[in-house]
Amino acid sequence: MEIELILLFILILIIINGYFAASEMALVSVKQSKIDDLIKNGNKKAVLLKKIKSDSTRYLSTIQVAITLAGFLSSALAGSNLSDNLVQILANININIPQNIAVILITVVLSYITLVFGELVPKRIALLNPLRFSLSSVRVVYFAMIITKPAVWLLSKTTKGILNILGIKKRQGDNELSESEIKSLIRHGHSEGLYQTQEKEMLENIFNFDDIHAEAIMTPRTNVYAIDIEDTLEEILNQIMESRYSRIPIYEDNIDNILGIIHVKDILISAKKIGFDNLDIKKLLRKPYYVPTSIKINKLFRKMQENNYQMAIILDDYGGMEGVITIEDLIEEIVGNIYDEYDPIEEEIKQISDHQYLVNGTMSIQDINRYLNIYIDTDNETLSGLIIDELEYIPKATKADVVYHKNYVFEVKSVINNRIDKVLITIEKELS
Repeated sequence: MEIELILLFILILIIINGYFAASEMALVSVKQSKIDDLIKNGNKKAVLLKKIKSDSTRYLSTIQVAITLAGFLSSALAGSNLSDNLVQILANININIPQNIAVILITVVLSYITLVFGELVPKRIALLNPLRFSLSSVRVVYFAMIITKPAVWLLSKTTKGILNILGIKKRQGDNELSESEIKSLIRHGHSEGLYQTQEKEMLENIFNFDDIHAEAIMTPRTNVYAIDIEDTLEEILNQIMESRYSRIPIYEDNIDNILGIIHVKDILISAKKIGFDNLDIKKLLRKPYYVPTSIKINKLFRKMQENNYQMAIILDDYGGMEGVITIEDLIEEIVGNIYDEYDPIEEEIKQISDHQYLVNGTMSIQDINRYLNIYIDTDNETLSGLIIDELEYIPKATKADVVYHKNYVFEVKSVINNRIDKVLITIEKELS
């Protein structure tokens, strides 16, 4: 066989190798959403492409068979037919080598050429536009899948048989993305500019939603605004107007005995009919919805959504009122804080200087992080909880306690009834 014809065959085999290598990279990289968009627009190649991608094992095996055969044939042709020519050429310049060394040299050179022009370069080209390349090669790959079906079937059965002999079995879920992998993809997408910081935080919050207990985000008992049913009608109405809340728990004797939830809208509707002086608050109360502190907020959200509850009463293990949680509190765990014209955020956080803020001690760490755009890394739910854990005692009003936590300084400014009222937060520069 003439050397020119052999080199032509080798060149064709390298091109085939590169074509299938590029097809493999394009098929693996192309996004399903783009294929679906083309299918909606009536693209027939996209339909075939989706069919191929639905059986990844088969098309990858087909491509691997084609690449392996192309590489094997090119090596066989070159090694058996070109070695004599190489020995003769080197002998003409007084370099004598055995034929087996010539075979090795030809194999090394051919492997380099195949690796560059049959693997690396084609794959890089395919990655530039994987959708376009996938559509251009889809029919060829599909035809190859048909003619290599017996070989792929035999290889698949042989592989499974060997794995069974070795006692290796495929585990369920091995090909599924884990939560940490999805979070990593979210962060990568944010770094690539696919979506903004707020969108990234919302996506991450969705994954954290089923890990949070109700007690972590509830309004604690000490901060719950509730009204005693024993107060006069005028006092109750005044308290409702002063509170600026739309829903308020009503109790009898003590806050552990919640009679129900009063809705301002119900008061207005009833007052329009019979007048404010004739209102019967007890008749307007809505049945309270009780849940334990241990309930996960994803389950709580679903139950409140299904039953149209806007507020839930959180109970401790002894049936005492631990706090309250609203549907807005749950939504804020995903979208971040929602402030309206009545939310007293200015009263909770007051900026003193560029790096100093006066904050309510009962404010949650999560709210502080979101509002100040900082990251206080702690397992504590509230600022006062963090300070008490660090101090290992409850601060006194007569002493200015200071806590150093990484690059944050927390100075207790006031204590009321053993409760940390105000804290000065100083944000120091991180050490580089």
